[in-house]
Amino acid sequence: MSDSTGLSSADTHAESTEDSRDPRRLRKNVHILFLGLASSETDPVITLLRSARIAPRGRQIEHEKDFLEALSERSWDLIICSPNEGELKNNRVLHHLLRLDKDIPVIQLTDELDCGRMARGLKEGMRAVVSKQDPELLLLTLQQELISLEHRRSLRMAKARLSDAERRCQQLMDVSSNGIVCLDGDRIMYANPCFCHLFGYNDDRQLINQPFEHLMITEDREELTEQLRAFKDARRKDMLMQLSAERSDGSNFVANLEMQEARFNDKPCVQLTIRPDRQFRELQQAAQQDLVTGLHNRQFLEQSLEDAVQNALDGGHDCNMLYISIDQYNIIRSEIGFEGCDQVARDIADILRQYVNRAHLIARPSDDIFVVIYRDPSPDKSMRLARKLCGTIADNTSTVNGTLLHVTCSIGVTTINDNSPGPDEVVARARMASESLRDRQNGGNGVKLYAIETQMTSSDSKTVRMLREAVKDQRFRLLFQPVVALHQETDANHYEVLLRLLDPENREISPNIFLATVDHADLSITMDRWVIRESLQQLRTELEKGHRNRLFITITGSTLRDKELVPWLSDILREFRLPADRIVFQLSETDISSQLQTAVEFTHAIKELHCRICIKHFGTSTSYREVAKAIAADYIKIDGSYVQDLANGNSLDNSFNKMVEQLNSSRRITIAPLVEGTKVMSKLWKSGVNLIQGYYLQPPREHMDYDFFEH
Repeated sequence: MSDSTGLSSADTHAESTEDSRDPRRLRKNVHILFLGLASSETDPVITLLRSARIAPRGRQIEHEKDFLEALSERSWDLIICSPNEGELKNNRVLHHLLRLDKDIPVIQLTDELDCGRMARGLKEGMRAVVSKQDPELLLLTLQQELISLEHRRSLRMAKARLSDAERRCQQLMDVSSNGIVCLDGDRIMYANPCFCHLFGYNDDRQLINQPFEHLMITEDREELTEQLRAFKDARRKDMLMQLSAERSDGSNFVANLEMQEARFNDKPCVQLTIRPDRQFRELQQAAQQDLVTGLHNRQFLEQSLEDAVQNALDGGHDCNMLYISIDQYNIIRSEIGFEGCDQVARDIADILRQYVNRAHLIARPSDDIFVVIYRDPSPDKSMRLARKLCGTIADNTSTVNGTLLHVTCSIGVTTINDNSPGPDEVVARARMASESLRDRQNGGNGVKLYAIETQMTSSDSKTVRMLREAVKDQRFRLLFQPVVALHQETDANHYEVLLRLLDPENREISPNIFLATVDHADLSITMDRWVIRESLQQLRTELEKGHRNRLFITITGSTLRDKELVPWLSDILREFRLPADRIVFQLSETDISSQLQTAVEFTHAIKELHCRICIKHFGTSTSYREVAKAIAADYIKIDGSYVQDLANGNSLDNSFNKMVEQLNSSRRITIAPLVEGTKVMSKLWKSGVNLIQGYYLQPPREHMDYDFFEH
């Protein structure tokens, strides 16, 4: 069955998405150390993670020496251990992690829930103690630990980048043509050479630790103190002011000061920049207004929104944001031009000024967008205001070149509180609410409050019902992705079969929707059979055209256990009069490992029909060598996580090359999936991989139309 169903497994990586380059759609590679666990215990964990769009790769460790060697080889993401300690004691594992300062979550698996053992494990330093009998809780625990680990790593990386950014800022300040000074409270902690020159000093030695106000004339010192206090109390990120400064020789000059929040030597500070008069006037104008409407512009909005989010984090300063988007703006612009759109914008700005009190902020960040930061915690009040504005804008008539024009808008509203994300995400939420109105309300002209959609437990049953209806109504579509020779000479053009679900409007739905579906054996078997029959029918058509194609079709774990599959398949082959060697059935390594004897019997039966076998996701479970020995596979598709690591430079090329060499020497045809760019191609060529597959060659398409002769 297709990789993209997710009822079989989660290898619908970049090759089964609409755009593999979107990092949010890529699976995350996770490297796991299994301590004191047998293959029968590790394989279910591997399968569980794959079902959640995680690409696990595990290694079994039995001895302390092997554990220490493994720690030095790479960065590991999880350690999963057994309470039945053998030679490698869990307390020694935790001791070494602490001694080596390794941040790797350790999770202990138990046969059943034992509160006493759980308490002991947590006291010893385990991140969690979970029963193997509760896979749902185990998956949630693993996901939470991986998320927490990623956050910690991101924080460490952010700190390193912040330190580097501060160092670069220091260098830029040193050579800046503007005078720059940093204040710790009201005292100078840094002054750049230009600042020293402006005030008549040879260097900063006479300025460090001196009160900054002493550099202003006596009459302006009080104003400076008030401005600094207001800047801190209002938590402003920047402020402009003009004061009279006094040089070291007693002469005066006008200082145009830009005040900003900054950091210097790992400490927060106030940074003051002195600019020439012309630059200062330009900054004053650019920092405030949209020139067409006179409202605040994008830069001022971004700063104000950041302030609003920051203030809300402290509690007691909740507010709401109205995202006002003009409907059908591109059509309007094509009809009345830019000047006409400017007139419409001015009319809308007048409406906003009329109905929005000056205590709130109104901005126009782009041509077709207006934003109101409504400084009231009540979402109901914000919605009432939004409805009033929406109705008034719709009722208004703009006159453009003597023509009367009516426009409408869609308004998304989102709350800003102590649980809000960053400013960019706040805007994205309001925009999503606004854009959703156009999909549901014939082009917009409405108001919607953003609400976080939570995934309910009933989603699985809904998905199952949807899939059953899709099977009944034949609402599926097959796609084909080429598998291209790199070293291997082949007598056929290889394609992998992928699946898409179609909604009632015949639109493709991302295969990710399948991934949340729990295992329903009958549904899985039904879908597998549909894919097999439809694939073979299309293969028959291609062969009649003279195309010597070979198809890779995935079989799910449920279908693998179906005793009636092989007789049914034999009948289908006779019906379509197909050469059986043109069909390759793919089995997931973890499915094989969890039911090895069944997989061996299935392989023998398939071989008797003269079909071929491919093991996919190879190298992810701890028993991949045993699987390769037990299954007489013609093809081995190495797990995509290895290719990702090669592309990212995160893996030793030698270990990958050794795996490929061993497989090739056993007369297995090796396949590398997820080839997404030229960066990894040379490494794959040197490794000796036989076939490659991925978006770099061609994304999945409805037709088997790849030109193998030109590649």
